[in-house]
Amino acid sequence: MTIRTLVISGLLATTLWGISGVSAQSVLKNHDTYQPIDISAERLEMKQKEGRAIFKGAVVVKQGDMTLNANTLTVFYQAENGVENPSISRLDAEGNVKLSSASETLTGEWGVYDVDRRLITLGGDVTFQQGDSMLKGDRLEFDLVSGLAKLDGKASEDGRVRGQFSVPPKKDDKDGNK
Repeated sequence: MTIRTLVISGLLATTLWGISGVSAQSVLKNHDTYQPIDISAERLEMKQKEGRAIFKGAVVVKQGDMTLNANTLTVFYQAENGVENPSISRLDAEGNVKLSSASETLTGEWGVYDVDRRLITLGGDVTFQQGDSMLKGDRLEFDLVSGLAKLDGKASEDGRVRGQFSVPPKKDDKDGNK
């Protein structure tokens, strides 16, 4: 891990997201990657011999409480002899990529959902927003099992990750003073 990498996990996540009063726990942690994946788009190109399906135009992918939007999506799958349902191993998204759940929104120029490894990676002008708090960087990895997120800084900004966190209003003390 480099100094440029910000790791949001455990105590650090609680500290960062706790500032804004938002739950630090992502609903994407322990996301069930074995749920059905529903995909809709304006166009589909099948390349069965290559084990790929390319969806184009206003692509929407839903799996449980997670939604992925993109301009183009390439689905990599394996279909064994005699098996009717192919096994999806990876989804590659390009153009205006947005991953959303009930607790956060992640955006970038491209994204990879590695179904086998249960890992989502977004790249290119990445924004990770939870409530009123926001982190920005160049590349984000999100582990769906552990909830660990790693965000690398932007080379154009001296390799630094940027964050903006809202601070909750100060609560009244026992004398009623603020």
